[in-house]
Amino acid sequence: MMTILSSDTFPQHLCLLEHVSSTLGFYKEEMVIYQSMEGKKADTVIEAIKNRRSIRRFDENKVEEEVIEEIIQAGRFAPSAQNRQPWRFIIITNRGVIDELSLLIKEELKKLLKRRFIKGFSIKELKDEGTVKFLYAVAFSEKDVIFYNAPVLVFIVTEDRLFNNESCACCAQNMMLAAHALGLGSCWIGFATILGFNKEIQHRIGIPDGYHIAAALVFGYPKGRIPKFTPRKIGADVINWIK
Repeated sequence: MMTILSSDTFPQHLCLLEHVSSTLGFYKEEMVIYQSMEGKKADTVIEAIKNRRSIRRFDENKVEEEVIEEIIQAGRFAPSAQNRQPWRFIIITNRGVIDELSLLIKEELKKLLKRRFIKGFSIKELKDEGTVKFLYAVAFSEKDVIFYNAPVLVFIVTEDRLFNNESCACCAQNMMLAAHALGLGSCWIGFATILGFNKEIQHRIGIPDGYHIAAALVFGYPKGRIPKFTPRKIGADVINWIK
């Protein structure tokens, strides 16, 4: 049975949490008065969140290093469990390396698709015929349908530790919002995690032992028209209030 703290017991639980946090050395940052964002500033942030799109067509213009660094900085200011800031960034702007990684991911995909016929091998998604057809199309495509010819590829890597992936997801979202604010497009590349199946490839791109890819993002200036607003699910379908 789920226990919900009442207003009577909440203060003592809060004191206990503060005591445990202090004892373990968490949250020792200097305290300041909270200042909310109001008016146009708040509207600008919310507008950026709502208007961001996943971009899969990029022009050939180079992204300046200062802009990339500003995007990384935005990621570094994301919240993280116990303020561990567990992220490390691998930034690739070499066209040849990005193309090579795209091909390597396709090869790993082909191996994965072959292994689905081995008895005892079970990945839920590979039991869906539509998904399998999609993966075959990606694996055997002659185009870069992995990184979409983006000029910048960033891996966010982290140690195999509790809550690190969640922290890195916050970091990635900050980076994509910052890119949008700076006039760049971005896209989260889920296929890139397949590189984690091959330790040799991980070492080649500088991922240490004990680390894994938490997120892979591409950045660049959008080419042509961008996707229009994608309708979101009705609030009643995804929101459950407990009052």
